[in-house]
Amino acid sequence: MESGKLTAVDLFSGAGGLSLGFLQTGQVEIAAAVENNPSAQQTYLANHPGVKMYGDIRSVDYNEILEECRAIGQGKVNIVFGGPPCQGFSNANRQKAALISANNQLVKEYVKAIEQLKPDAFVMENVKELKSNKHKFFLTEKDKTEVETLQIIPTNEKVSLGEAKALNEELIVFLNDRFRAAMSDYEVHDRVLFSKLSHLNRKKKQAASYLPKTRAAIKGYLAKWNQLHHYYWNPAYQEKWKLLGNLLEDETSSLEELYLCLDEVISIQQVIMRVGEIETNQLEAGDFYPENNEVLVELKTYIVLDYLKAKFKSLGYKLNEQNLILNSANFGAPQQRERLFLMGIRQELAAEEVKLPEPIIENPANFYTVKDAIEDLEHVTPLVLMEEDKPLLKTKVEQPSRLLTYLQAGTPDVSNHIMTDTRETAMQRFMMLQPGQNFHHLDESFKNTYSNPNRTQNTVYLRLKYNAPSGTVLNARKSMWIHPIQNRAISIREAARLQTFPDDFIFRGAKDAQYQQVGNAVPPLLGRAVADRLLMYLDRVPTQSLESIIKPLELADL
Repeated sequence: MESGKLTAVDLFSGAGGLSLGFLQTGQVEIAAAVENNPSAQQTYLANHPGVKMYGDIRSVDYNEILEECRAIGQGKVNIVFGGPPCQGFSNANRQKAALISANNQLVKEYVKAIEQLKPDAFVMENVKELKSNKHKFFLTEKDKTEVETLQIIPTNEKVSLGEAKALNEELIVFLNDRFRAAMSDYEVHDRVLFSKLSHLNRKKKQAASYLPKTRAAIKGYLAKWNQLHHYYWNPAYQEKWKLLGNLLEDETSSLEELYLCLDEVISIQQVIMRVGEIETNQLEAGDFYPENNEVLVELKTYIVLDYLKAKFKSLGYKLNEQNLILNSANFGAPQQRERLFLMGIRQELAAEEVKLPEPIIENPANFYTVKDAIEDLEHVTPLVLMEEDKPLLKTKVEQPSRLLTYLQAGTPDVSNHIMTDTRETAMQRFMMLQPGQNFHHLDESFKNTYSNPNRTQNTVYLRLKYNAPSGTVLNARKSMWIHPIQNRAISIREAARLQTFPDDFIFRGAKDAQYQQVGNAVPPLLGRAVADRLLMYLDRVPTQSLESIIKPLELADL
């Protein structure tokens, strides 16, 4: 590490987009990174050699990180940054199997890191939806005291545990009358089987492929029923399970009858599992009651952002209070990607109001476009097989934009120009779609491989437009994003360009893992803009301004 530079720790680092943005300031050195995904670890270390990598944040020894930081740079942790996954709770996503996301605790692990590392400043990046009052945590017995200390007032939330499509009245009686603590047995033991049943229910069109495996699973499960459960909560429910087992065992049984019974069993199991989650996590719950065939309960919740603001302030940080959302297109990315940023500066260091950076490119008419980012790869045929990955020579572009010059990174060739293989059905869809069109613009005859075409997102089978920024880059392989003028999927490198990773940043891991790393990343140029602003509060100046790197030439003199 170089002395004199600020020492930073990257939490939930992913491939290292935020790290790259901070490093580009010339004022920061990374001491340690925390990332649990093996492929992302490989990518991070390939591009940030010398950084100490840690895995599961829940087992990190922060004293060890503190010792490493004290031995270098400023002798302490100056900056912590990272983007913990956070789904919170919303009734809008009640169709998911689990009621409580395991990711929620990871947000509090980030808070724990700030509490123990005591940096001069921090940046927490997250989805823009975190700003919504609908993004909540459930109040547990464990965090009740902390919430009271922070003077956060929980609210009562009417929560749907799912629709019981059979035995509704019997289920309500059972949930309210039986000893609830035993429900955790269902939550623990039934999750694997529930996953198998739900998978079978979703794959009705491919029933022949999935039924044999599910039959065997159900048969084995029923044989162990007495060992897995302390009691039969209702004779009628026991009969439902036996009927399902018989229908799955009998290969001549009617699929209509099978799926009707399967749907009923799954709906009841989902409710039972969610009640198990309530008990396991010690949530304060009222009585269970029916409403329009759904099973509801009142739980106490509190808003995620309220908690974060109150907690960070209690730790002695001044935060950006007004503007929380940044759009990457305002900072040179050829992509409309909005993210939430919380910037915290120690109160004794923040003499003025803490604010996020102001846009560099304000007028949408001046945003960089997809063409600005990937034009030189237009006729460079991507590879398909990972074992064939090798550097490919770029084509020359007359008068490249400042963005393209930055992305090319002065290298004559390009790596990770790998794409997903295009099957015949996909190719037919590609050929039908014009720039800006997506799955919903396809003829109905090309939608029959999807179980519910109407619920398909607008980002699926999206053909990009050359003369506009892209939308938010996710996993472009899963979304099947299409090149603006070529009938092919965009490559990993093209997706990385849209995220503003320069060509000298190399991705590691399997093909889907690389696409996922790109989609999960913070655009480095957006990270760089945030880093520049944070450095101002720490009396540091970047070695080169971001404006001089990416501001369009026609605006440079304005």
